[in-house]
Amino acid sequence: MMNQADLTPVCDRLFIVDTPTRGRFPMACSFLVLGSRVRALIDTGCGPEACREVLAAFDVDVVINSHCHPDHVSGNHLFAGRELWVPEQRVGEVGAVSRLCRRLVGPDPGVMAAWDFFARQGLGMRDYHPTKTFRDGDMLDFGGLTLLAVHTPGHLDDHYCFLEPDENVLLSFDIDLTGFGPFYGNPESDIALFRDSLDRIMDLRPRVVASSHRLPVTEHVMDELAAFREKFNRNATRVAAALDVPRTLDEICGLKPVFGKYIPGLEVIYSFFERCMVEKHLEEMIRQGRMQFREGKYSV
Repeated sequence: MMNQADLTPVCDRLFIVDTPTRGRFPMACSFLVLGSRVRALIDTGCGPEACREVLAAFDVDVVINSHCHPDHVSGNHLFAGRELWVPEQRVGEVGAVSRLCRRLVGPDPGVMAAWDFFARQGLGMRDYHPTKTFRDGDMLDFGGLTLLAVHTPGHLDDHYCFLEPDENVLLSFDIDLTGFGPFYGNPESDIALFRDSLDRIMDLRPRVVASSHRLPVTEHVMDELAAFREKFNRNATRVAAALDVPRTLDEICGLKPVFGKYIPGLEVIYSFFERCMVEKHLEEMIRQGRMQFREGKYSV
């Protein structure tokens, strides 16, 4: 059975529940809070086996979702009967897999079918039922550990980080400081909001950043955050470089300027993500006067 020694400590009473993929998508690390009054699991994308072990070993009272991406909520249904806290933003569009599918990739039937299959069969996601919401500025007191909810939209409308103020530790979830950089491949994703969220996080000057998809960053934290933010510009440069000749959106996306390659079996979904991210850069560059769209083609 899992015990506390099997977990990676972040600070007192706060631990990482790792995944078989070491946090790599399509899984995400979870965070276990062992408060003196409340035991909570933040996100449930660590895999069904780990979720069951956490439940058996620690008998958590509450599950909390940082946001609604399936690699963060796929195990929610395994904690039926426990409280489930979710962000207040767009709460009416979470819970049912089919409803969330339409929000994140709809309404194209082919993309929806691929996403639904991936979420249900690949990740084991099932419908779930939130019991409570939280909002920006809420202090979540577990007894001996308090987390400040920090709304950080851009990745998704309902993306949150949590700050442990005593030791200045930030749980940043999908502000993940990976080499790939920010992900903004859903319709509601927004580059400008994502940049603003990163600025807000940098203003907090966290001492440690623990994300869902890599080991905690304990050194050169501000440099890592700045480098992550700079990857928006890297992606924009890659998109612009694809326009050595005027091209349509389909032609640009076919060059895969953002992702480079797709995970086998997930080509339909990744193609959708690529298109979303490329289109957002094209729209931004047109607003900035750096690009034009004429007769169905983009050019610099």
